[in-house]
This record gives sequence, C-alpha cells and structure tokens, in this order.
Amino acid sequence: MRNSLISALLCVLGALPAAAQDWQAATELDLSLARNGRNGNALNSSSGPLEEIEDYSMARIAARMALQGSSPFRLQLGLLHDEGNAETIVDGGDSDDTYDGSSQLSLQLGLAGERHYFGGFAAAGEVAFNPDDSDQDADYGAYGLEAAWHTGGLTLSGQIGRLDSEAEDPETLSDAGFVALNAGYALQDQTWISGRAAHASGNQDTDSGSGRDRVDLLALGLEIERGFPIAGGHQASLYGAADWVEVREGSSSGSPDEVSDLVISFGLRITFGAQGAAERNRRFAPRLPEFGRWLGAVPAVD
Repeated sequence: MRNSLISALLCVLGALPAAAQDWQAATELDLSLARNGRNGNALNSSSGPLEEIEDYSMARIAARMALQGSSPFRLQLGLLHDEGNAETIVDGGDSDDTYDGSSQLSLQLGLAGERHYFGGFAAAGEVAFNPDDSDQDADYGAYGLEAAWHTGGLTLSGQIGRLDSEAEDPETLSDAGFVALNAGYALQDQTWISGRAAHASGNQDTDSGSGRDRVDLLALGLEIERGFPIAGGHQASLYGAADWVEVREGSSSGSPDEVSDLVISFGLRITFGAQGAAERNRRFAPRLPEFGRWLGAVPAVD
C-alpha cells in the first residue's frame, strides 16, 4: 500500500498546475522537515540498552486538490507521505518501537458556502516502524464528519470521527474515537496564525492475553505562516510549527504510562488557484489530523 500511495502522490504533484487551470481547482503542495523529541516515564523504562529512540528527524511531502463548480458541492483529494529518519541500531542492537513513516490517501466531500462548510471525510493509510518492529506496521482507516465557519480573517473548523488500525502485532492505536478542533486568523491576508487541539481514545495491544489496553491521546499544535505571491498569480508561503502529542496508557500500578512527542517543523507551501491565507482556507476543506504521527507515537508507551 505504501508504494502505491507514493506513486499516486507523484502523479498528483505532476498534475497540480494543469489541474488548477483546467478544472479551476484549488491545489496545494506542502513540503516540510521536522525534528521529534520524545520523552516520558514509559520511554526506555525497561532494563537494558536505550532501544527506543528519543530524538530523530522527519520529512514530509503532501498534496491536496479541491474541486468545486457552480454548485456548493465540493470534492477534495489528499495524499501524504512522511519519512522518519531514526537510527535503526543502538549500542549494537536493534532500535525498538520507533516511528519510520507513513503514507495516506484521503477524500473529503461536502457543501461549501461563503461562510461555512459541512461534509464528511475518509482516509486510508499505512504506518511503519523501524525494521526490527516490522510486525507492528499497521494499515489504518479513519472516517467522520467535519465543518468549518469563516468570518473576516477568522476560520474555525473541526472533525469528529473514528480511527482504527490492523497489524500482525497490534501495538498502535485501534478502535478509537476522536475529536479535533482548529482555529486560524489571517493578519493582512499574508500572515496566518493557527492553533489545533485533538483528543483520541481507543485500544492498544488487542491480542494481549491479559486483555486490550486503554489508551488516550492528546495533541496540541501552534503554527505561524507567512505568504508571498509567485509567478503566474499563484501563492507560496513559509511556515513554522510546534506540535505536542501525549499518549497515556492505564497501568496496573495505578500510575499511568506516558510518552510524549514534541515535533518542531519548518515547511514550504505552494498554492494554485487561491490567493492569500483567508481565501485559501475558504477554498479547501479543513486539514485532517496527523493520523500517521499519532499512531507512530503509541507503541513506545507499552
């Protein structure tokens, strides 16, 4: 699945400028680099070498395309590929429970007006872990409802839905419900400041003889983006973001096991068919949560 999603992503990237012209679509390419710092009382809590990597880099490429005619009906396709770059060998042994990347295909359908959007979404993908834990690699799917409201330079949006995964060794989040909220504001239509928050609750280690483990996930993020016009009447922007994800698993000792990721990222977005931050957010459906990175954070808590 991962290779096929990468191939589909490359096809969409090649079609971005033409699609924006031929279909009068809004399209976006997003490239970013990030650094993840991981900590918590469950990280490397067992005896032996420090097998769970505490600091590593990531790189992501994503694209989305929104199509809308004269009617309020909107169709949006999204593709994403994320690569982890954590060490695979630690003190002569294999690293453990460490995110290696993910790929995702998404579909968003809804009705869009001047000040609102309401619709549904579905996403399918794969999350991978370092080679020694390849049996934890999981296929995942998510679906639910979403909405957005716009007034002036302000946009409020969110999703509510289900997230599930399947793996040979199911150590990541499954059978989970989640809610995600986003708020953004355009300053002079070139600077965009946004915040995001999400909570998910589900199960881990579903094949355990002692029963599945309950897991709660909290995600918070802050981003600032500065846009500038480029040739052809299109838009580009540079952004920086900080995202924090905490995973908490109940423990028989009464004290929960916790692992948290702090991801600092910098990126470039290029938009075709929409000028300025406020117009772009009216032309696209709300951004989906970081499902792949959510799932990638969970095995280390076990």
